[in-house]
Amino acid sequence: MKTIVDYTDRVKDMKWEDFNFETISINTLPKLDNPTHYKNSFIFRDALLQAIKDHFNQAVFKLLFITPDQSLIRKFYGIAFLDNKTIATVNFKVTPTFKTWFDAIDKKDKNQQTDTSNIYSFADNLFSKQPSSNYDKELIIKNTDEFIMHQIPNQFIAEQLTKEKTDFITPYIELDVTYNLDDIKTSFETLVAKKNLIVTPAKNNDTAYAKFKNEAGFDFPEILKSFLTLHNGVKNTAFMSAEQIVLEWVNWKMIYDDWTQGDLLDNYSTNEGKALLMYTTPYWIPFFDLQNGNFLAIDFAPNTKGVPGQIIRFGADQEIGYIEDKNLNSFLLNLANDQSDIEDFEWLQTN
Repeated sequence: MKTIVDYTDRVKDMKWEDFNFETISINTLPKLDNPTHYKNSFIFRDALLQAIKDHFNQAVFKLLFITPDQSLIRKFYGIAFLDNKTIATVNFKVTPTFKTWFDAIDKKDKNQQTDTSNIYSFADNLFSKQPSSNYDKELIIKNTDEFIMHQIPNQFIAEQLTKEKTDFITPYIELDVTYNLDDIKTSFETLVAKKNLIVTPAKNNDTAYAKFKNEAGFDFPEILKSFLTLHNGVKNTAFMSAEQIVLEWVNWKMIYDDWTQGDLLDNYSTNEGKALLMYTTPYWIPFFDLQNGNFLAIDFAPNTKGVPGQIIRFGADQEIGYIEDKNLNSFLLNLANDQSDIEDFEWLQTN
């Protein structure tokens, strides 16, 4: 029996007794002064993650912390998915300090039996809990291979997940957008004059564009390059500079890379078939900051009834991208004439 096993197809045939649950101690938990403080859960989580990291000299993608039910599960077990695509199995030594901290964070539901086992999922940005009864009662012990494969972190199957997303979005990508810069310039100048805006002068953005291409694998879109010859941000407004555009695009690309295609896709919402039913894609390039994690973007991967270059609204408060306007020129004109749907977002600050 091994403490660490490689993540291969062989794991699919392994049972509970095939794993060696090595006992390790958690020695970094401080004295618990305030048992009800909300930070206790994260201190406990981080102590377990750090102990696994130190013991195996590997970063931890995800740790399953399985608590006892005293019938089938009699110890505090850990199944850790490590960054070299191995799986480590441990049980945690129950010291008085460990038990004090665990009792503080494992608050029982009113209807929950005291001997019910729970499964915690721990990662740097993850803390979740579910009763083991969410699975077949004996799944963890008798079908350990199935249980582990169900919990595999995305990092273990990154190539497969990337291919799924690429296969899905590739047919929709349209980077060439037809536009008339003279029309955009006229509409932008009309907006600036009507709203008394202060334009930050355009500058050379080659460094930002090179960073974008390095991250994206395709050129910064020409329509946005052209638009940024008219400004590099507009003071006290939601218009973004080239650096801000690239920074926010990178942030959303990280979300896209981390999530699965299933996580990103929302088949329960609708936007008339014009924008993809996605939370985000690398082909939505934000240019207008609505604050609180929400943006307007130019869409370079429209749905079947949409057009490349359409303006969409997406972000933290949106399940999917929604159509804001048919193109950049129309958006600028509607904004200048107070006919845009974004007036509620305080895009223009008067101070």
